[in-house]
Amino acid sequence: MRLLCHVWTRVVLFVFVVGLSAWASPAEADEAVMELTALRAQLRALEGPPAYEGPPLTLDTALDEALARNPELIALRREFDVARQRPQQERFLSPPTFEAQIWQWPINTANPANTNMYMFMANQDIPGRGKRRLREAVAQRESDLANNAIAVRAREVVDRVKRAYADLFLARKETEVHHASVELLRQFADISAAKYTTGRISQQDVLKAVVELSKLHDHLIGLDEREQLAVAQLNILLDRPPHASIGPLEEARERVLLPAPSELQRLALEHQPELQSSQLEIDRAEADLAVVKQDYKPDFFVTGGYMLMPRNRDAWMGKVGITWPTAPWSRGKLDAKKAEATAAIDAANARRRAVENAIRLAVQDAYVRVKAAERRAALLRTSVEPQSKQTLEVSRAAYQTDRVDFLSLIDNQRVLLDVQVSYFGALSSLEQALADLERAIGTTISAEMLRPVEMGR
Repeated sequence: MRLLCHVWTRVVLFVFVVGLSAWASPAEADEAVMELTALRAQLRALEGPPAYEGPPLTLDTALDEALARNPELIALRREFDVARQRPQQERFLSPPTFEAQIWQWPINTANPANTNMYMFMANQDIPGRGKRRLREAVAQRESDLANNAIAVRAREVVDRVKRAYADLFLARKETEVHHASVELLRQFADISAAKYTTGRISQQDVLKAVVELSKLHDHLIGLDEREQLAVAQLNILLDRPPHASIGPLEEARERVLLPAPSELQRLALEHQPELQSSQLEIDRAEADLAVVKQDYKPDFFVTGGYMLMPRNRDAWMGKVGITWPTAPWSRGKLDAKKAEATAAIDAANARRRAVENAIRLAVQDAYVRVKAAERRAALLRTSVEPQSKQTLEVSRAAYQTDRVDFLSLIDNQRVLLDVQVSYFGALSSLEQALADLERAIGTTISAEMLRPVEMGR
């Protein structure tokens, strides 16, 4: 409905501009001014300070909710519950087998009682010494990888939540700035209308004010779209319905990152879960190699049984066996498995080195963006924005005394609007860069690493 109102307003503006460009008589001029007054009243009815439904949502609350309810993390936790049951399975022997045989069953009878011997046997395979322990170690490494995958994905979810939160903050702040600019342009329109009625300016100044208001409405439509998309993305990360309302957000603030890049690199090497995953892959590959080496040693099996002989004396029986893994016709398979396991270790080491370089680059990239956002926000707040406000006030006073034209006044208003939007964009970029930095180092940046900026300075 709000979008339809915007479209309707733009149509009215177009009709009004076309009509205004054609009038020439004083009566028509008075009528045009009255039309402009009515149109500004309609615009005022459409606008107002944005109101956000729902309870306030702080960033910490959003992160806690995402870590607890995000479906991706829940699925990984369930997969870890599966994987951690596997190591203890390797501690036990394989199940025994039981057999029953009938010996010397005459072919001229179908009665199994008319036989000379019944054999009842039990068999048990026994792996070579240490093999079960090594296989348990492999399963444990896989369980550790599944557990570490949760930490990796959690850092990704935290980063995505912070970026979505920053996008939503920026869209709302830009909307608020544009609403303030709408009010400012209304004041300019009032001034131009008053000057026009006294014959001090041409009709073009009145038209420019109306067109500029129309442009701001067009920007507000785009900002509303951005806000709704950011709301949907944030809601999905929090496992909420995409259209759920999100209340007021926590204000972003200027902060200065204190640690040097070398310190951040050290933290990343210690805490980054992706680097820990690559190390766990190396450990698993080494455990696989240890299992393959142990396969060169034989396994055993034992069999015990009881022979029931109706026409003779019963007897016990027993059997012990051993495998020959290094037989000439089977050793080649073990050699190939050993070569495969060795190559897997080399590949895992190479991947770890690649992950380490990628992490170092990610840390440096995020650090540079953090510092650039810090300087940009400080410059806009302390220098550019005050100067833009002062320039606009001077040009407004000059326009009221006919020393500058209306175009100069509008240009200065646009500059102030861009500067204010750029400042909040710098704050959003700072939050997103800090989120990327936390993901790169694999841990949360502590409060001691960030110095709040005193806004008075």
